[in-house]
Amino acid sequence: MSAQDHNTAYGLTPALPANQKATPPATSSPKPLTPAQLPLPSTPLADRINSYAKAKLPTQTYTHSLRVYTYGCAIAHECYPDWNLQPNSKLDETWFITALLHDIGTTPEHMASTRLSYEFWAGYHALDILQSASATGSYGGQEAGGVASREQAESIAEAIIRHQDVQDKGQISLLTRLIHMGTLLDNVGVGVEMVHSDTIRAVNETYDRKGWSGCFRDTVVKEKSIKPWAMVSRIEGFEDAIEANGSGVMKEWDEEK
Repeated sequence: MSAQDHNTAYGLTPALPANQKATPPATSSPKPLTPAQLPLPSTPLADRINSYAKAKLPTQTYTHSLRVYTYGCAIAHECYPDWNLQPNSKLDETWFITALLHDIGTTPEHMASTRLSYEFWAGYHALDILQSASATGSYGGQEAGGVASREQAESIAEAIIRHQDVQDKGQISLLTRLIHMGTLLDNVGVGVEMVHSDTIRAVNETYDRKGWSGCFRDTVVKEKSIKPWAMVSRIEGFEDAIEANGSGVMKEWDEEK
């Protein structure tokens, strides 16, 4: 596989304008999709990282990661078919792992153990565990194929490090655009017009989001209290936007019953 083919397979290309408005969706009427139509990849590498993420992340953060993956798939399928995000492709596997690991730096264990902003630490951690099966311990996937290539690991790390670097200057990778879209929708309700309301309902019912807005808001507050220099501090009004999502677009599924 050529270097260009690797870049495409792992979501580095096409490089896209950081300004999302420069790449409008192909439709304003997305069709409904269910998580069953957008199944989680199951490869030795995907299974190993899934087992690791499920063991390390709090349940609310893990299910958030699954929603982010599914929203990204739904948006790509309906609004950006030219991205060619096909089930069981290398791009699909790479996107799934990015979604699983993008918040690995927010766990209580990891947040307090580093002076790095949680996105940066998570990116470096991803490079380590993706390229060494032993780095995740006994979480499965030790068989052949359970280790990422350097190119795949670096694409994932790039997207994780930049997953809260939402701005309108410069260029970003396709994988970074996907993580922006998935996290912005689940965390603050941005991009809701690119996903059918039935899809949002099905995703939240499959991957329970009860209490997520409060959980994530507390995570942001804690990160800024421990590391006032942290990357997340550049997002003005972030906590308010998270709360507004929990009382707005996602209220039906966010409220504790």
